[in-house]
Amino acid sequence: MKFVHEDLAKAAKTAIGMEEEGYSIYINAAKKSKNPLGSATLRAIAEKELLHKKAIENFYSALTGMPAERLSFTEDRLWSSRIKTEVLAGIKSSLDKLSDSDQDLLKAYEISMRMEKEGYDFYNKIASGTDNEDAKKLFSFLAKEENMHYEILQDTHLYLSDPSEWFHKEEKWLVEG
Repeated sequence: MKFVHEDLAKAAKTAIGMEEEGYSIYINAAKKSKNPLGSATLRAIAEKELLHKKAIENFYSALTGMPAERLSFTEDRLWSSRIKTEVLAGIKSSLDKLSDSDQDLLKAYEISMRMEKEGYDFYNKIASGTDNEDAKKLFSFLAKEENMHYEILQDTHLYLSDPSEWFHKEEKWLVEG
C-alpha cells in the first residue's frame, strides 16, 4: 500500500490517538501495581508515549498546517480504526480487570507487549509504504521505539516471573560441572 499526503495525515491522527491511549493504559497499570520495578517500568514507558505523541503532533502540523490540538478523535473516522477500537479497547478492558497480584502484573506486561507489537506493525507499515522522507524517518523511529518498549517489557516480565532465568540470560552464566 502506498501512503500519500492524505493517508499520512490520517495515519498521524490515528498514531496520536494510539499514543494517548497507550499513555493512559500504562499509567493506570502502573498505579495498580504494588511491585516497584513493575510500576517504574510502566511509568517510564508511559512518559515515552507522551514524547511520541508530541513528535507525531509536530509532524501532523507540518504536514497539514493545522495545529494538532484541534484534532477531534471522537468525531473523526480515523484511518485504521481497527487498531484504535479493537486492539486498544481489548487491551484496556483486559487491564481494567486486573487486581494487584503479581500474576496480574505479569498479565499486564503480556498485554502491554501485545500493544507494543501492534504499534510496531502499524508504524513499520507506514514507514515502508511512503516516499515522504519526513514520514519515513518519523514512523521508522516510532517503530524502533515500540520494539525497544517491547524488549524492556519482555526483560522485566522475565525478571518478575523467573529471576534465575533472567540472571542466567543477562549474566550469561556458564554451567560448570
